Amino acid sequence: MVVLTIVGIAFAFVLPALERGLRAWRLQGAVRELTTLMKFTRTQTIARRKPLQVILDRSRKVYWLDHADAPVLSDPDRAAEKGIRLSALPAGFRFGEIVVGGVRVEQEQVGIPFFPKGNSTGGEVQILDDRGKGYRIGVDPLTGHARIQP
Repeated sequence: MVVLTIVGIAFAFVLPALERGLRAWRLQGAVRELTTLMKFTRTQTIARRKPLQVILDRSRKVYWLDHADAPVLSDPDRAAEKGIRLSALPAGFRFGEIVVGGVRVEQEQVGIPFFPKGNSTGGEVQILDDRGKGYRIGVDPLTGHARIQP
């Protein structure tokens, strides 16, 4: 009985720590995935010589790659029929503050454009967990490079 009590007490202390670690790991994965899409968008923009953008949809917590001059998709519910792959934030995460070209944007759908010379309008995207902790992804306007900022 004593051993079971000690094991139960140990689990009471260990489980919350494991949960925090798992949440942090999932948050980092979501941030890396969006950063990778931004890097891919920059590369494709240069290769195709056509502007592209990463669109973030706050209400649905999804994002995707689309044309900058004439977006193919405005309604994420129709992504499959348009041939566009949506990426979703994991459950419990959301977009926080979004800045494009130095201006804070409050719209539901926000695009961060990338241009054929490798540059961008620049911007910052914040991804937060349910406790308000998170990371920022910064896009340099001169080089178009995306970087994770704690």
